[in-house]
Amino acid sequence: MLFAFLATLFVLDYAIASRGDAQSQEAVGELIPATAQTKKEQALKYLRTLGNVTSGQLASLLDVDVRNLSKFLNPLIQTGVVEARKQGKTFIYSLRTAHSLLHTHNRHNILEETDYAGHITLPKWDVRLPAEGNMLGRVAVDDWKLDEFFYLPLKKYAQKGILVSGASGSGKTVAAKVIVEELLDDSVPVLVFDATEQWERLRERNTEDEMLKRYRLFGMKQTPRGYKLQTTREMMDIDEILDYKGATIIDLSGIADEADRVEKVALALDDILEYFDVQKDSNELRLLVVIEEAHLWTLREVGKEAVRFLDKAARMLRKKGVGVMLVSHKISDFDPAMRSSMNISVFFRTKYEGDLDSIGRVLGNEFSKITPSLPVGYSIFHLADLGDPYVTAWRPTYSQP
Repeated sequence: MLFAFLATLFVLDYAIASRGDAQSQEAVGELIPATAQTKKEQALKYLRTLGNVTSGQLASLLDVDVRNLSKFLNPLIQTGVVEARKQGKTFIYSLRTAHSLLHTHNRHNILEETDYAGHITLPKWDVRLPAEGNMLGRVAVDDWKLDEFFYLPLKKYAQKGILVSGASGSGKTVAAKVIVEELLDDSVPVLVFDATEQWERLRERNTEDEMLKRYRLFGMKQTPRGYKLQTTREMMDIDEILDYKGATIIDLSGIADEADRVEKVALALDDILEYFDVQKDSNELRLLVVIEEAHLWTLREVGKEAVRFLDKAARMLRKKGVGVMLVSHKISDFDPAMRSSMNISVFFRTKYEGDLDSIGRVLGNEFSKITPSLPVGYSIFHLADLGDPYVTAWRPTYSQP
């Protein structure tokens, strides 16, 4: 009798669940024309409508093999939009936090802000923003909405040092390129140490349709363009770099060993330090040096002499009119004195506890708490000369991202 009763309950439960799933699929199908959205957009709308969805249910709704779900969901999981938790032999997906995501990766997307009308209260700040200068983006307010345009006279501030950090795909390289584009437009030469060959795309105009559609939100001219640059694998004469009206890219992609790449950059920094040591001090920005993968300088295999060159470059070159911009995955492994020598701090999304602790100590716990949920393309921006930190959304690039 007991067995028959349990079997009956199981059948009824299965029938009700199946009917509910069918009704849910039918209801959502009416909401979402299959040809109108990408699979990723469809998945997000299903999750918003249904709440929790199993991998099997979602695969069925999207009409894809369950093994192909990761292709659409992994980018959303990595950016903190979707939560995946294992239950038995399947996964349960749900929206983690409401966002007004302007970007799902460095190339921005066109999801409607209303789809992610969040209830995020950002820390309050008291800053009188510059009324003119280089337009870097827009200030973000509660619920990640875009507010006033963010201007900064880079010729005045860039030589004091810039630290850009965040997880992979958070938007830090795009932000670094925005700064470089603005300086190149102001005829300031730039030297970039690049191990990924992504900076060579600076010479190509932006062709990313979804990014181009966002130009109007940032008051940008609808004319993407590339920039003049020269690429070399060896350090050039400093005078050639300073006289070149564009960017000089030192291509490190052919050096597989990370410690060896650091050593090569260190030797180049030594040349720069030696050159400017005999130059007069200058309040005018003469050169910006961009060092990608700055976190590699904390490797055990990297010699102390190399670290000394980086530390000296960050501290000493500023008085000669040379700015140093470090682009790094992590900041907490750097010496605190080294970090403090970078006057501008740009913190993108990260979940690394060491960095969150560092941000909390320097900027306050309210900022460390929001850092893990920053949408891609948004950062915490802090310039000591202006005052309190605040959240910014960076503009798209004119060049190929």
